[in-house]
Amino acid sequence: MEENRIYSFIGLAKKAGGVAAGDYAAEYAIKCGKAACVILAQDASPNTANKYRNYCGSSGVKLISFGTKKGLGRILGKDEYSVVVVTDKRFSGRLEEMIKEAGKPRQ
Repeated sequence: MEENRIYSFIGLAKKAGGVAAGDYAAEYAIKCGKAACVILAQDASPNTANKYRNYCGSSGVKLISFGTKKGLGRILGKDEYSVVVVTDKRFSGRLEEMIKEAGKPRQ
């Protein structure tokens, strides 16, 4: 259920105009300095993963591995997205918290 909340939050960020989705839009947002964080699908291709690790490393943007290509695509209105850039810092911060919480084991 936590995962669904995170997907919904990404959808909310998109509706608010705080998301750049897809390879070209993500690359552009990172190069222009508009990226607050980058979400990379866990099933993204190794080439895509390496490309965005390098982009994020050289530009100092946080890279988060979360979800699937189909899951990200579904919430953003396409078949699949491997990479999503959150451009709004408030959405980015809350999203990072939510993903961290979801990764912790429950007690």
